[in-house]
Amino acid sequence: MSETVRFVLAAALCCCGLGVIATSVFGVFRFRFVLNRMHCAAIIDTLGTLFLLAGLMVAAEAPTYVFKLLGILLFLWIGSPIASHLVCRMELLTDPDALSHMEHSEEMEEDGDGIL
Repeated sequence: MSETVRFVLAAALCCCGLGVIATSVFGVFRFRFVLNRMHCAAIIDTLGTLFLLAGLMVAAEAPTYVFKLLGILLFLWIGSPIASHLVCRMELLTDPDALSHMEHSEEMEEDGDGIL
């Protein structure tokens, strides 16, 4: 593969990853309810990391680097859903008002606020 094509592809993937991460970080600070924040953080862990590490894999010249980055990606994809599930479960068990945050009412639609 030509060096220019590899550089452009790696830069595009890394820029997509940074865009996803920036959007998700904005969502983490924007949402008030912990489960919504957790969803944004999970997007950083999965999609943002996928794009960034895919860009680094394309840029890497040695196959050993690609395998190491693939291992990092797999460990993150295994650990992140488990951690998100445990945080969600803890929130639902400890917050007595958690179910009221999840209800959808007509007033929320009229205000335009929703859960934000």
